[in-house]
Amino acid sequence: MDKLPAELILHIAHFLHARDIVTLQLVTKHFFKTYRDNNLWKDLCLDESSVSEAARRFQPHDTPSIPRTQEPAALDLRRAVDHIDPTLRNHLPKKDKPTRRAASSWDPAYPGEKVDWYNEYIARHAPLTISWLQQPTNESERIIENIEPRGLGLLQKDGEDIVIAPLDDGSVCLWNIGQDDAALEDKDGRIMTRSRPGLLSVTGPGGTTWQGVEQSRAKMTSTGVVECVSIDKMRNKAYFAVQSGLNEVDLSTLQISAYDRYPFSISVLSEAAHPLPLTVGTTLSLHMHDPRLGNNGRVSSYTYISERVDSSYDFANGPTRNDFHRLGSGDDPQEGYATLYHPAPLSILHLNPSSTIYVAGRFPSILTYDRRFFPKLTSTIYSGARLCSMTSLTTANNPTLVAAGEYKGKGSLEFYPTTPPTTSESSPPATVLGNEPKRNRTSASSSKLLSLISHGTRLLFSDGDGQLKWVERDGSTLVRRWNINTYTTAECLRMSSVFHSNPNEGDVARKLLPVSAKERSEVLIWTGEKIGLLGFRQNPRFVFGADGDDDKWIMEGLEGMAERERERDYGRVVREALERQADEARFMQGLGLRASA
Repeated sequence: MDKLPAELILHIAHFLHARDIVTLQLVTKHFFKTYRDNNLWKDLCLDESSVSEAARRFQPHDTPSIPRTQEPAALDLRRAVDHIDPTLRNHLPKKDKPTRRAASSWDPAYPGEKVDWYNEYIARHAPLTISWLQQPTNESERIIENIEPRGLGLLQKDGEDIVIAPLDDGSVCLWNIGQDDAALEDKDGRIMTRSRPGLLSVTGPGGTTWQGVEQSRAKMTSTGVVECVSIDKMRNKAYFAVQSGLNEVDLSTLQISAYDRYPFSISVLSEAAHPLPLTVGTTLSLHMHDPRLGNNGRVSSYTYISERVDSSYDFANGPTRNDFHRLGSGDDPQEGYATLYHPAPLSILHLNPSSTIYVAGRFPSILTYDRRFFPKLTSTIYSGARLCSMTSLTTANNPTLVAAGEYKGKGSLEFYPTTPPTTSESSPPATVLGNEPKRNRTSASSSKLLSLISHGTRLLFSDGDGQLKWVERDGSTLVRRWNINTYTTAECLRMSSVFHSNPNEGDVARKLLPVSAKERSEVLIWTGEKIGLLGFRQNPRFVFGADGDDDKWIMEGLEGMAERERERDYGRVVREALERQADEARFMQGLGLRASA
């Protein structure tokens, strides 16, 4: 077997299913090396893509005439191929012109981009599972209550992936999720450590501590900020926004190392990339936070703004530029902050190593700033939609800005090619917009898009219906979709009954965060109540019971998932029948009784 030429082995692979090719990799080292050929798996990705399927669907089926000189066995084989199941025919070698044309227009990789097509195929076709992290609890008066995370961050240090989140009791919690390809360890998915309650405070570390869980929960959830966590991996620091306060926490000691207060509630934090300053967006202003400087918020300089009015007017030269005017224009560099015409920024994107800063939110345009000339507004990119998430695609030439949000009640996925700013030392750039933008507002989603990330050669976004969708980089070609509400683990099967619905029902992915930049990287999901790890595998990596401990029933029950799935379906049908019967009983209650009496 080892003496077979690689060309022959690869030719045989074109007649096999991908699962069979994976099995053959275990035969010999020669097979393993040969069947990991990058072009082979790229052809398989193309062959099972929607582009190739559309090309085959519209291909005219003209069966060529069969020569009479062929043997009867060959004739039977030819007829069997012509009448083969279409699902199996897709895995035969494709040499037709439509498929070759599809190959030339499908390739999602940018020129010069290196893609591991084996992992890319896994990310496009492997089963999807969610492993929910251990839920923090609070025990008071013999009552165990779940503590919900209020954000999501990721720290990669010393070969470990650590999930960081603020909890609604004001504490900071850290989980260890291990490595995807490594063997499962007992610590994976468990809580590593947790700070004291009330560590994150609106009044700062020296202020009054919060009394009770309910009071702290009200403070943590009053703003509903999604991008409230930013991790500085170089300095081992984490930034948490709680209302108008920015807490800097040392992850080694889980203590407050710095605190700054801003004039308005913080609505978004940018990514922390040392030594670049952190961009802090409040409901009405934009600030640069440099951890090397103290008092970035400069609260004292804002205390007099509300007391001064725009009352002076020079009839010869027009209105004067006093503090009230600067609050509306944001063009005074002496203040060191930019005020916003419209409130509530929701997403801030830094294009490194560029100095460009993009700001999007509940306003119709994407605001563009240059860090060298901040707080001067450089330019705006009109969208017309309310955007809540942004990412970038690094092409061979220039990066492409990708934004997601809502337009007239439907999801909007938008692409804005950018050009590097060409500026002098004394003037900001005139524009950063390159070619014509492209927007998908028809097939992206029927509801608002919530979060957007780049995932291999694909884009992944979530919507308000609980859907996760992977699309090609054109923004419209669907690769696969998945709903976190339809996924059922053994824990859900145990909790589900005739009178209880799926505990995951109604969840949405408010924030997506890739664990790494690999093609089949796992994805962290924050629903607002819990944190899960989305992976490409048959069974979850770890499962915890409702009390946070390992549930042996759950782990043992994973093997009998099919049987319990049938039980769950039966219970769902019976539950729906009982609900309809109860509705009819309530509707008919009392009808005709008074008349008979």
